[in-house]
Amino acid sequence: MFEFGKNIFLGLDVGTSSIKIAEISVIGDKAILTNYAWMPIEGLARKDGYNSSFFDVALPKHIKRIVSESGLKGKNTYVSIPAFGGLVTLIDFPQMSKEDIGQAIKFEAHKYIPISLDEVAISWDIVGEEKGGGKGDKIQVLLVAASKNKVVKYENLVKNSGLKLKSIEIEIFSMANSLIGNDNGTFLIIDIGSRVCNIILVSRGLIIANRNIDSGGNDLTKTIANAMKIDDGRAESLKISTRNFFSRESSISFPSLEIITGEASRLIESSVRNGRISKIDAVILSGGSSKLAGIVEYISKNLGVKAIIGNPLGRVGYDKRLSPLLDNIKNQFSVCIGLALKGAEEYINGKK
Repeated sequence: MFEFGKNIFLGLDVGTSSIKIAEISVIGDKAILTNYAWMPIEGLARKDGYNSSFFDVALPKHIKRIVSESGLKGKNTYVSIPAFGGLVTLIDFPQMSKEDIGQAIKFEAHKYIPISLDEVAISWDIVGEEKGGGKGDKIQVLLVAASKNKVVKYENLVKNSGLKLKSIEIEIFSMANSLIGNDNGTFLIIDIGSRVCNIILVSRGLIIANRNIDSGGNDLTKTIANAMKIDDGRAESLKISTRNFFSRESSISFPSLEIITGEASRLIESSVRNGRISKIDAVILSGGSSKLAGIVEYISKNLGVKAIIGNPLGRVGYDKRLSPLLDNIKNQFSVCIGLALKGAEEYINGKK
C-alpha cells in the first residue's frame, strides 16, 4: 500500500509566546512551502496555567486545533527544543580514533554539563580537522547535549498532539538551516525572540559558537512604552510600524539592544582570537523584532559588519502570490521552516 503524506513534513516550533508550524512538501524533488499556521499562547498559558499540565494536556489540544483548522496534511513532525534548554559547543581534540573520541567526549562533557551525564542525551560529530604543523593534528568535535527529561517532554508533546515524531533538535540548528544552509562564508545570526535572543556563529554551514541572552522583543516594546508613556499594545504597534526610533530625532535608547550587540561583539572577538574564524561576512537578523525600522543600520554600525534581514524562504518554493503576506511574518518562521526543510532534504536525498 502507498503511504499517504510521506512526502509532507511539519516543522513545529513551540516558542515562549506562540506556536508556529510550517508544512513543506516535496514536489518533483523540490521543497515547497504548502501551508503554515501560527497561534499566540501567552494568553492561553496565563489562562490554563503555564505548568506541566499546560504542556502535557492543554498545549497538545491547541496544536490539534491548529492542525485541524489550518488544514495541515502532514503527520511527519520535526520539533525544536529552545536553545536555552540545551548545550552546543565546539571542542578541539588531538587526532584519535572514533572509539577513543567517544570516551574523551564523556570525560570532557563534565566540564560543560553541571548535572550527571546519566540525565543528559548527548550527540557529537567531527566537523573539522586541522594539521598541527609538527605540533600534532587536531580534530574539531561539535558536542550537542540536552536534558533527557526535556527530550521526553517534547516526544510526548508531539505524540499527544496526534502527530508522528521524526526528529528533535535544538532550535539554533533549524534556524541556521533555513537562513544559511550550506552557504560558504562566516555569518552571525542574531535572532530576537519575544523573551530570548539567540546569537549563533556559523562558518561554512557549521555552528561553531552560540549565546543565549535573556532579552528580547518584549524588552524593546517596554522601552518604547516607558519612554512614550503609552501601554504595551500601542508600543508594540509602533515597534513594527515604519517609525524609526534610531533616528537623530528620537531620544529613546534601547538597553536590551546594547546588551545584545555587546555580547555579539564579544563572541566575534573571542572567535577571531582563538582562530575559529578570521572575519564575519554578514550579520543576519531574524525574529519579529528584526522588522523594527532602523535596526539593520543600528546593528551594522555597532558591530562594524554589514547586517541584513534573513530570509528563511530562500531555500524553499512557494506561491509567489502569497509574497505580500509572507514578507510580514517570515522572519518569525525561521525555526519551523528549517525543521520542515530538514525532513524534505532527508526525503530528497534518500530518493536519489
